[in-house]
Amino acid sequence: MTDIAPGTERDEHAASGPASRPSPLHRFGPLLLGLSAVVPPLLMLREVLRYPQMHFYDYWWVLLDLTNDDGTLRPEALLGFRNEHPFVLPSLLFWLSARYGNGLNQPLGLVITAFGVVSVLLVWAMLPKELNRWQRAGLVAATSTLVFNPHGIHNYVRSMSGASWILALMLVLAALLAAQRGHRVWAIVFGLLASISYGTSFAVWPALALIAWLRGDRRRWAAAPMVVGVVVVLSWLVLRGPQGGGGASPTDDPAQALLAGLSMLGMVWTGTEPAIALIAGVVGLAVLVAHAQQTPEQRRSAAPWWGLAVYAVGCAVMISGSRAAFGETAGLQSRYNSMTAALWIALLVIVVAWPKLPKLRTVTVAGTVLATVALGAPMAQSVRADAPNQDLLATAARIGHPDAFIDRFPEPDRLLPRLRALGHYPFSPEFTLGCPDGLEIGDRVSTANWRTPSQDAFREPRPNGRDVVLNVETDQVQGGARMLKGWAISGIERASCVAVLDQSGTVIGGGVVDIPRSDAEAQTPGIEIGLGFEAVAPAQPGLLRVAFHFPDGWWIRPLTESPQVKP
Repeated sequence: MTDIAPGTERDEHAASGPASRPSPLHRFGPLLLGLSAVVPPLLMLREVLRYPQMHFYDYWWVLLDLTNDDGTLRPEALLGFRNEHPFVLPSLLFWLSARYGNGLNQPLGLVITAFGVVSVLLVWAMLPKELNRWQRAGLVAATSTLVFNPHGIHNYVRSMSGASWILALMLVLAALLAAQRGHRVWAIVFGLLASISYGTSFAVWPALALIAWLRGDRRRWAAAPMVVGVVVVLSWLVLRGPQGGGGASPTDDPAQALLAGLSMLGMVWTGTEPAIALIAGVVGLAVLVAHAQQTPEQRRSAAPWWGLAVYAVGCAVMISGSRAAFGETAGLQSRYNSMTAALWIALLVIVVAWPKLPKLRTVTVAGTVLATVALGAPMAQSVRADAPNQDLLATAARIGHPDAFIDRFPEPDRLLPRLRALGHYPFSPEFTLGCPDGLEIGDRVSTANWRTPSQDAFREPRPNGRDVVLNVETDQVQGGARMLKGWAISGIERASCVAVLDQSGTVIGGGVVDIPRSDAEAQTPGIEIGLGFEAVAPAQPGLLRVAFHFPDGWWIRPLTESPQVKP
């Protein structure tokens, strides 16, 4: 980001003739820099469209609360709480997804991505008018990068998370913009909407009070947000449902709480190290403190950014008080990216608009963008690596035996009938095993032309030295489900899908392929990663067979009639 010349200097250059016309860089550079802000949401959009359609975790608990046994809505449940958090607007989004969106994860993820885009636009609308074109463009690009940072991929690809965190961020930014523009009633309205999206949004009330005070508003307007905030918190204390569902109890160790809060504020500056995140959080706060001494006019102009910083710190305080007991990495969870993004957006705007060291502005913005994106790679990869488990859960739920997934699919006896009644994924038309020839669960096929490797090792040598290997390493019964795991290859080709068939040729199960297996790939030189598979079928008596589709057709092998039973 480059600081262009002051206005009077530009006028002199313009008056000196054609030879002094602005260069193409100065004419189009800010526009191109601003347009680069579309790249992070586009990259996140790609992640959303690649991720499974099966919803995650808290979504299922909320759906159980929202629906009757036949899948119909319980309207009063929309006003309920989740893990003690007010959850009205996310619950409404979940119901709309279940009732009108076939319960698909990706469409709700697109809505959350739109919330993120609106958040970037709200920051753009709040930027100080005295900034030049380069500064505004650079800050918009940096904001987009922070909101759609790889650290926060959890909020978008697992849309149930972003339905609270990103929605709350958007509503808080709308409240701050309204306060900046002097629309006090709208600021309170958006603050109330944020407060019924997630409990951390309670931090918006001191933020709005600070903005009013820095703007020099009348005392009653500075006090009003705090009064409303107190009423909101007291109402929450009275109305919230039974406590629980959050795991370990809050820690009574101040040092542990401090580690969790500060590392949350600096998490975008590391991949997995809480110590580095903590240092980054301390540095960020120190830079803000260094810029605290401003003229009254500067304070008035900077008011929304100080408010945004207070909001981020308030969220960190609340999170550290309730989550520190989860360990030293508690502050590094992907869903907290929206909070740390709020702090660093505020910091960048303050540093660029009212700098103590003007020459470091470009380095500060560019360094934040490049470093935080690159350091987010480990977090993004860990979230992507969990996708096959979610696809396997979808198949297990479709066949009615999600026994091995109780940690992510609660109370299946109550939940499955609701999903069937709603036509909810995986009981919607979108569910598929992904086989190129359209083979799906329930189909009955003739396997007469399907090939079977030698039954001694289920390995078929080829004349060219390439083998067909159908390796089932794990064959285990868990409750009513039969879980299979192994790797398969035909020549140099990976399987494109896996299916489980009974004796009659009916497809009764399936699973996921293209799972990295470094041990298997070490035995097959020249093969790309992704030889592994996992599959699930009902644990029913009789001979079952597992089949794999390769470019050269279907290969099939029988399974043992005495699988291991998990205790």
